[in-house]
Amino acid sequence: MAWMNTLYQTYKANEKMAGKATEGVPLSLVAHMTANAQIEVWVNPDGEFCGARPVEKEDAKTIIPVTESSASRANVIAPHALCDMLPYVAGDFGEYLFSPKETKKAEEKFEKYLAALKDWSESPFSHPKVRAVYEYAAKRGMTRDLILSGLLEAEDGKFLNKKVSGSVYERALVRFRVIGTQPDAVWQDESLFDSYIQYYAASQSGEKDICYVTGESDTISVNHPKGIVAANYGAKLISSNDKTNFTYRGRFSTSAQACTVGYAATQKAHSALTWLAARQGVTAGTQDKRTYICWNPNGKKVVDLEDPLGLEDDDEPRAYTEAEYKKRLLQTLEGYRNQLDNNDEIVVIGLDAATTGRLSVTYYNELKGSDFYDRLADWYGTCRWYFTRFTNDKKPYTTVRTPPNKQIVRCAFGTEQGAFLEAGDKLMKEQSQRILHCMLDRQPLPRDIMQAAVRRASTPQAYSTGNRERILSTACALVVKYYSDREKGERINMAIDYENTDRSYLFGRLLAVLEQAEHSTFARGETRDTNAIRLQSAFVNHPMSTWQILEDQLNPYFQRMTPGSRYFYKDLISEITEKISESNPEQLNRPLGELYLIGYYLQRAEFRKSRNQDKGNNKEEE
Repeated sequence: MAWMNTLYQTYKANEKMAGKATEGVPLSLVAHMTANAQIEVWVNPDGEFCGARPVEKEDAKTIIPVTESSASRANVIAPHALCDMLPYVAGDFGEYLFSPKETKKAEEKFEKYLAALKDWSESPFSHPKVRAVYEYAAKRGMTRDLILSGLLEAEDGKFLNKKVSGSVYERALVRFRVIGTQPDAVWQDESLFDSYIQYYAASQSGEKDICYVTGESDTISVNHPKGIVAANYGAKLISSNDKTNFTYRGRFSTSAQACTVGYAATQKAHSALTWLAARQGVTAGTQDKRTYICWNPNGKKVVDLEDPLGLEDDDEPRAYTEAEYKKRLLQTLEGYRNQLDNNDEIVVIGLDAATTGRLSVTYYNELKGSDFYDRLADWYGTCRWYFTRFTNDKKPYTTVRTPPNKQIVRCAFGTEQGAFLEAGDKLMKEQSQRILHCMLDRQPLPRDIMQAAVRRASTPQAYSTGNRERILSTACALVVKYYSDREKGERINMAIDYENTDRSYLFGRLLAVLEQAEHSTFARGETRDTNAIRLQSAFVNHPMSTWQILEDQLNPYFQRMTPGSRYFYKDLISEITEKISESNPEQLNRPLGELYLIGYYLQRAEFRKSRNQDKGNNKEEE
């Protein structure tokens, strides 16, 4: 129950924020939850109708008092304490339904709602707003009032197939304002919140036992909250409502034998998790999502898992060299470190729905803040490469950066769909967690992830120009990371190494020279792929024999070059092949290793650098 205790402590540390109006989802109080309202009804202190309005989506978040049963209701009738859906709060709602069965069900919902509201209004913990709402609800005329106000539409005494604020009438939640009181909104009145908390605590009659979270005696919760993660709204983290079949795997006869969690503890822990997920949760997947949350229990600022270092420039982008990237990396991390005390912790949790009703913890880690940032520094300092980015004016520039986790998955395992690389939700969830595990647990990068990216980078014709460059840079970053993680911690130089005699590295350089030599003869605006690109996949698997084919295909292009260019490329090819010939002859035609991509990229970069320098010199002469 470590994660449960951490969430409970998080709530305690941030309890002063509970129930306060804020942007997004507020931290809920005990016996309260946040819901989206579609209708707002105004009544006066005597319970007389004063008006109504639809609630805009931007203003829909509403804190409402709930019971243990209503907060987790599914297919049962369990009314909320004050604000609820129309069938519960409108006594005449059933009269406008076509189905007698639905009419009867609506009447049952209202009767239970009204009885519970009456108990609260007549208790020692009553509140003027509660009495006003009760007086109005008891008149059983809310639906008629809403139709006359134009919010609902009916014809011949029956509802039309319409919606209010984007919701069907049966699912529309109503909240109240009591005109003439301050504040008039029931969801903003802290005295009302306190009134209900006291009332509900006094009315609880459940079994008491030792809470596994607090270690104290408390009323044990049977129905734990749902709606923690918006993407899996109906899923619960703790559930034991199925007492048949093989639920307890033959180990227990009752759920209490597994664990017991007090009502206050589960309310606070789940409220904290819901609040954190809404504020700083990031997701992997588009439809079937996995949510990750990173936080400090004391509420101090921590990194954003989507962009941990905030290295995406807000203003005009600029190119970072390797040294500049490292400097900014260390400065950014130091800024986060300075906000934490020596004993402050950072917690990361992953949540995913195994079924529509069950939410599971797929990842959990508690780290000292200093250790957490050391691990981020290690990942971002060793998994980086040159990437082509674009300014606001769509002008390309090259900068050093670390590829985001989602980009790694898309480049290593995704497919091109239109102009974008996409990966299925299941693949995205599982592979992104493997990468997160490497990052936060300081584990070596799995070889299969690196190899998958290298294989895709070796088949450039399968992708558009933009995507093939993105895959190539991502694959190079993963190769650098993989070699850094090995036992010897081998460091790959991000500048071309003319002394490197590795066979794969040399063949990669050779491929880049062959590509550039042919490309240099293209007419302005010619965009076809070179022979080197078309045969790159074959070159990787049979480098020596494919090189001979490419050499023959390159001869006509040599004839188009100026004598100076022809001499330059032939001399460079001879220099590289001479070093290759020093390798074991039996190894020459064997498949290349991943280092060929490093040699290929850096040799291409050298050509680009020379070309840019030539352009700069020409401008100076002009």
